[in-house]
Amino acid sequence: MRQVGGLLLACGVLCIGGASPAAAAPIDMNAPPPPSPAEAGYRAGLAALNKGDLNAAEGAFKESLRLAPKQAQSLLGLAQIALQKGQTTEAREYLQKALATSPKSVEVHTAWGRFLFSQKAFKEAEASFKKAVELNPKTAVPHVDLGDLYWTGLHKVKEAGDAYRAAIALDPNHAGAHYALGNVLASSGKIDEAMAEFQEAGRLMPDNPLSFEALGRVHVSRKEFDKALEAFAAALKANPKFVQARLDRGDVLLAQGKDDKALEEYGEALKIAPQFAEAQVRIGMLHERGKRYADSERAYLAAIEADPKQAIAYNNLAWMAAERKARLDEALAWARKAVDLAPKFPGFQDTLGWVHRARGELDKAIPILEKAAAVKPEQAEIVYHLGVVYADKGKTHEAVKAFNKALELKKDFAGAEDARRRLASLSPSPKR
Repeated sequence: MRQVGGLLLACGVLCIGGASPAAAAPIDMNAPPPPSPAEAGYRAGLAALNKGDLNAAEGAFKESLRLAPKQAQSLLGLAQIALQKGQTTEAREYLQKALATSPKSVEVHTAWGRFLFSQKAFKEAEASFKKAVELNPKTAVPHVDLGDLYWTGLHKVKEAGDAYRAAIALDPNHAGAHYALGNVLASSGKIDEAMAEFQEAGRLMPDNPLSFEALGRVHVSRKEFDKALEAFAAALKANPKFVQARLDRGDVLLAQGKDDKALEEYGEALKIAPQFAEAQVRIGMLHERGKRYADSERAYLAAIEADPKQAIAYNNLAWMAAERKARLDEALAWARKAVDLAPKFPGFQDTLGWVHRARGELDKAIPILEKAAAVKPEQAEIVYHLGVVYADKGKTHEAVKAFNKALELKKDFAGAEDARRRLASLSPSPKR
């Protein structure tokens, strides 16, 4: 006999051709009615969309609309598919059709607001979310979306916090609102309150690693490293493939001086995500610190291959080459690339100047280092490097002034002892 399953309720005993009525399952008179063909099409589209089968989802949503042209949910489904395919114009058209067919739908106005948010039309998105709230003041979701807009789009911290609190008041079990409010509080320096929100989010959503990750970072900011490791371990328990937790555990271990264990964590991160460039950068830095330069270079180059915008990897490659006075043409290209990627970061300008010094190009090094040394807050190491180049160029007065200033900024930095030795060897010059 063929399997009939739920078809019994839809078409009775006729579906099994000859089976007696006694063989049928009992009918539950309180059961909800079966979905209409249009609703069934929508559900099929949603299931396919959740599986990532965009073509099947699109076909099901379109069939649903053929049967019920005003089915707003199917229009939202088609808009979602269009966005995933990068078809922004088509997504906009589907959403506008949904608005036209269901102008009083909270779900439609929320979806329209999210689309506008994604297009950086922040004011229009705000109006759409507020309309959704107006249509149903007792639903939490539009408040959360408003909070996200204020937090990451309009950068209105107070308004973001108010929106998340409104969502929590309506739905105290909304884990996402607790997590988001924790981020707002942490950014405002209200650390204890932030931790309470992250803990509540973790309690409500133990299978999501984000709240545990955020809690760990708060502990790191307080230098509570053992508690941070526990929080990151909880994040990994929630999701063993959450690669950021591996990276953060490695960073904590590095801060504790446990280089070997940190290296293990970064290696575990790469097992989860072989193209995770940040882990390769960390590995390169560890090897560089241990003077394992060949291993360090391999890691930095792997980071660049995975992500060509890894400015730190370019910078550190250039610095190592300049320090060893090797492969200086490549060093110059690497240093310039780092500066191109982050032109306002003085540390990368510093490396570029140092590469020019290694190449004997002092006249090119000096203006670059002067610019880097002038960036506020001034950094002792950069000012020291400027002093070295002044000394190389024979500008004794300027060198003495730079060395003194570097030591005034910070008594203990890489190069501090050399700065003192150089000052002692140079002829006395009046301080300015």
